[in-house]
Amino acid sequence: LARFGAAAWALARGVAAQRTGTLSSEESPALTIEACEAGVCQPESTKITMDMNWRWLHNKDAYNNCLTDAGWDQDLCQTPEECSRNCMLEGVDAKGYSDTYMAAATGSELKLTFPKAPRVYMTETDGNYKMFKLLNREFAFDVDLSSLPCGMNAALYFIEMPVDGAKSDLNQAGSKYGTGYCDAQCPHGKFINDKANVKNWTTHQARNPDGEWIEVGPEGQYGICCAEMDLLEANREAGAFTAHPCKYPGQKQCQGDEECGNKDKDNVGWCDKDGCGFASYRMGDQKFWGAGDGYAVDTSKPITIVTQFVTSDQTDTGDLVEIRRLYIQDGKVIKNSEASALPSGGDSITDALCAEAAKTFNATTYGYGELGGLKAMGQALGRGMALSMSIWDDDFGRMLWLDGEKGRFDDNVTEAGVRRGECPFDFGTNKDLIDYANKNGPVEVKFSSIKYGKIGSTHPSIGSAYVEKFQAPSDAAPHVSDNVGRRGAPASLAAAAALCAAVLVAAAALALASRAREWRRRRGAQLLPGEECPGS
Repeated sequence: LARFGAAAWALARGVAAQRTGTLSSEESPALTIEACEAGVCQPESTKITMDMNWRWLHNKDAYNNCLTDAGWDQDLCQTPEECSRNCMLEGVDAKGYSDTYMAAATGSELKLTFPKAPRVYMTETDGNYKMFKLLNREFAFDVDLSSLPCGMNAALYFIEMPVDGAKSDLNQAGSKYGTGYCDAQCPHGKFINDKANVKNWTTHQARNPDGEWIEVGPEGQYGICCAEMDLLEANREAGAFTAHPCKYPGQKQCQGDEECGNKDKDNVGWCDKDGCGFASYRMGDQKFWGAGDGYAVDTSKPITIVTQFVTSDQTDTGDLVEIRRLYIQDGKVIKNSEASALPSGGDSITDALCAEAAKTFNATTYGYGELGGLKAMGQALGRGMALSMSIWDDDFGRMLWLDGEKGRFDDNVTEAGVRRGECPFDFGTNKDLIDYANKNGPVEVKFSSIKYGKIGSTHPSIGSAYVEKFQAPSDAAPHVSDNVGRRGAPASLAAAAALCAAVLVAAAALALASRAREWRRRRGAQLLPGEECPGS
């Protein structure tokens, strides 16, 4: 997740490797998703498993915690290998998931309730993580954020962790028990692959938004890095989607600021911690995302979110060149907002937009470009990435990077990119959000109707959305498609376009070619051979 760099959250994003306990069976909730092709979607059976950091980790011969507030139990964990052999990771039964940890799945819906809900991952029925390969594909889901205030974050994202959760002789639990986590923040968690991160387990200093250096942690000497693609980090007030490429494929163990990165010291490290993201408020449209009918996307109601990963040659092996976003609400397709804060604008993640955003917002580092940009991100998506979902708060940073009026006490709010939303600078601690939940009722996110497939396949209305963008009447409402199609074109031009369409059908798939053509024209790119159709 984009701003988990605060060390206070390092443990919650750690990686584990353990033996499996015997006191409670693992009963991962079932969740139905859909795989789509040419507008036809078929159900797939998956399960949801809890990250190991929320599970009980105890002595294999008794019930002593392997890790307490005082640190690792030295009788059990004198070395990393001994710790992995001596400690067991317990399962969680169905009642434990729904009642104790407040992670409830029914049909195609997963509900996570703050503050108890864990981070979860999607697995195949055999227990391995379900790996999504999304080049030249789209991923769609419904989300209900209506109860999430400032300071909260409902996250749905992909990480390139091992399919089996780094299972080994030392890690017999594996993906079924939520092990093997990594992300672009290179978290220094409890375990790195299959060994306990016991070396130099201590607190350290970090600077909070108020400019104060405080003790955070503890954490171990090593971190674990991998590429991360955030499809959603959001609450009612603000939202973003962000690409975080990394230097190396798969997981990579790191140590020290040069490898793991350190934002306070402007060390990029092996992964792009900041990422290149599209947040509508920061990009200049303050009325795109929010609660109420005054916003293009009304977060007081469920939203369908569709993210498309477009390749250079519209194949599954081409380079990733664009990440597009569409929304569906009340039966209408809503195109993403325009980046009016940038000189060249744009409404999708491209390398050009990312470079311009870094310059416009006065970024002190540009890890995204240094680490390969969309090409590197696409390579990770091509290899396969696991899906994670969570609901969380950030007592250290107060989620100001997502929704705050400013991110630091000394920020100048008149400078481009400083304001991420309207949320107060001094709000967002864990106490603030617990108090809010106690006063206003459950704070929870619902993810549902997950679908994936070829671009344009998950929702029938998406296929026509690209046409409607360019032929809608001039008085159409901003952002929202009015479903008029290509109505209004001169008859002769329409006939020529139809003839050209027939030629394209004979040569390739019309729908994909048309969408690619229109998007390239809109972005000012050169058309490909065979795309010079009249009336387009």
